[in-house]
Amino acid sequence: MLLAAGTLVGMVAISNGLSAADLVNKELKPCLAEKKAVGDVNSCGKKWKLGSAQAQVGADGTSNVQVNGLVLDDASVGSANGSPDGVDAIAVAVLCGGKVVAQSDPVPLSKQGNASFKGTLRVPRDCASPAVVVRERYEGKIGGWLAGTVGGGG
Repeated sequence: MLLAAGTLVGMVAISNGLSAADLVNKELKPCLAEKKAVGDVNSCGKKWKLGSAQAQVGADGTSNVQVNGLVLDDASVGSANGSPDGVDAIAVAVLCGGKVVAQSDPVPLSKQGNASFKGTLRVPRDCASPAVVVRERYEGKIGGWLAGTVGGGG
């Protein structure tokens, strides 16, 4: 797992309540292929849709993200539409001030677009404008964001 230096530990989790220690507690939105980078993370290449996902970044280091139905929503891909089409895993990244400060190792993405991540991510105490993005692994490389707490549609 890639960890950024910091004294405060961050968490990404599914939760219904916002506590005082939460930096982020938002629904993830899909990338709409508008070439909108989120900080230093490039945009997706095609339009995506998302059934459901929630991101919470807190202070205790416990991380848990579940993504459901993250699939292409782009007729230009033909029969691959409605699938992850070659994206076989995702990595969860936390950004502060537009810079990736912590990122998980890749976790498998099912053919239905479902993934679950549990682990620990470190976030600096002075994290400005915190955001969470789910990045693709395509052909063995971590690439652009497919869903995020900022920059997505809706």
